[in-house]
Amino acid sequence: MKRNIIIILSILLIMSGVSRGQEAMSISESRKKNIRSVLDYRFKGGYYSFERLFNKTVEYPEIAKQNCILGIVVAGFEIDCEGEAVQVTLKNMLRYGIDEEISNFFIATKGHWNKCDDDKYTKFDVPIQFTIEGTETNTEDAMLIKEAKTTGFNCNGDKYYLDRANKYLDKGKGKKAVQYINVLIQRNPYNSQYIEMRKKAFSLIK
Repeated sequence: MKRNIIIILSILLIMSGVSRGQEAMSISESRKKNIRSVLDYRFKGGYYSFERLFNKTVEYPEIAKQNCILGIVVAGFEIDCEGEAVQVTLKNMLRYGIDEEISNFFIATKGHWNKCDDDKYTKFDVPIQFTIEGTETNTEDAMLIKEAKTTGFNCNGDKYYLDRANKYLDKGKGKKAVQYINVLIQRNPYNSQYIEMRKKAFSLIK
């Protein structure tokens, strides 16, 4: 009887550990795992070769650094099974030369793709983050990160914009709040809290 109880408890502990391990993987981690899996299959040399080419090819435009432009551009990339680039669509664009850097990077990947037999490996979104050293911002949702050295003066962190957005929301000033919320969404379009805040701000605008 004791032996049966020990076996049952052991099984329960194992199942509990597996469950916790599954819960531990966040949405962003799951997203990145899926992208990495596709790149390991489609890109010659796999994800790390893709990352090396990114680091080698992409620069942080000076004008973007000088204006403290930070954020995540989501690059929707379609590459057919023959390995020819079909289309790059950028979402949450940052401008200031950053979008051009990303587009040029994908152009530079031509000739680096493996062929495939299944169309499900032809489309994927890659979250690419530009950030500046010493500036507080979330980097968990980015697949690729280009970090610039400090510009010589401090850029405002996410908390600065969040505090001001909440301040104006509390005062019922939706139009003012939207200005700060838009910066937060530009910095992280995956943050559902920011999306809800913007909806609330718009509802306050008459």
